[in-house]
Amino acid sequence: MSDADIISAMRRKAGVGRPPPDVQPMSPAKALRLAMAKAAEDTIGLVLQVLDVTEERSAISRLPGQVPDNALLSLLEGPNNAYGLAVWDKNAVSAIVEQQTTGKVLNLPPEDRPPTATDAVMCSELCNRVLRQFETHVAEVADPPEVAGFHVAAQLREARSIAIAFDDVPYRLYRVSVKLGRGGREGEVFFVFPYAAPKPKTMDEGAGDFSSTFQNVVLKSEARLDTVLHRVRLTLADVTSLTEGMIIPIPREALSRVELRADDRLVSRARLGQINGKRAVRVVLCVEGDEEDLGDDMFGAGDMGGLSGPSDFPALSGMGDMAGAADDLPDLGGLPPLGAMGDFPAMGDLPPLGGGDLPPLGDLPPLGDGEGFPAMGDLPPLE
Repeated sequence: MSDADIISAMRRKAGVGRPPPDVQPMSPAKALRLAMAKAAEDTIGLVLQVLDVTEERSAISRLPGQVPDNALLSLLEGPNNAYGLAVWDKNAVSAIVEQQTTGKVLNLPPEDRPPTATDAVMCSELCNRVLRQFETHVAEVADPPEVAGFHVAAQLREARSIAIAFDDVPYRLYRVSVKLGRGGREGEVFFVFPYAAPKPKTMDEGAGDFSSTFQNVVLKSEARLDTVLHRVRLTLADVTSLTEGMIIPIPREALSRVELRADDRLVSRARLGQINGKRAVRVVLCVEGDEEDLGDDMFGAGDMGGLSGPSDFPALSGMGDMAGAADDLPDLGGLPPLGAMGDFPAMGDLPPLGGGDLPPLGDLPPLGDGEGFPAMGDLPPLE
């Protein structure tokens, strides 16, 4: 018999009757045991022993009924807008708080009360450390569950809030029974994660053209522009004394200071004139701050103190005599009322108003012929 055979026989005899080494492979339950014990010791010096770990598949409808009374509900936020949950029963919460405030877990039974925001803050560091340790250890599993990247985001006040915060998908529930402190206070902790990682939301086909489609829809929307030739300021007494035939003077400079307004906001200024026998306005640049500067200058307050007209027309300053003077008004040639634009007489048919303030419409400055009128793309910017 050779030396090699003798050594091999001795090794076999030495190993007879011995049990195989008790080395269990890594599993989610083992990873959670290690994570909770180490995290409790490292963060707050708490002696925590895991008694049992069970894993089950649960639904969103069942989760609220599995939460113990007066438990701390910590909402966990993960990658791709995934949400999980950490549940600490009142025994676990009281032990964590007592360890941080008194340095040990008391032998007295915990108070039966809802958890406060202070309790949530004092438990958040330990919870985050457990999640990081669990993520590290469970990565050694052949097919690890999707538990990476979760952290404490907020406290849920009631169990019924779970149905609001969580999507209706399957969830992976880890139920952990623990013994806390040297006195051996028993508690229960839940960790809930989505059973499968949520798929990132992708844009629907053709959604990349949303911007251009939206722009096209907006540009085809109807927009209303109002043209304001001039504004006057009158006292309430002057307004209530207006009668048919009175003349409201418009200064000549108003023709070059027409307003284009949309929803009563100044869009641009314009100049009044004619083109091809029709009234028209030419858009001009609206300088920033023009709307704020529409004061007495724009309204022509110097010319608008009252109404004016022919020499025999009474001024508004004598409002007391207006009732009798109205009968003496001169005939203005049968002008139609200033109503709808469709009833407005043709430009060549309007008689001069006199007074020298407003030129005949035939003398309005031309805007140029039809070919010379600028296209929309050639207009100056309104900013």
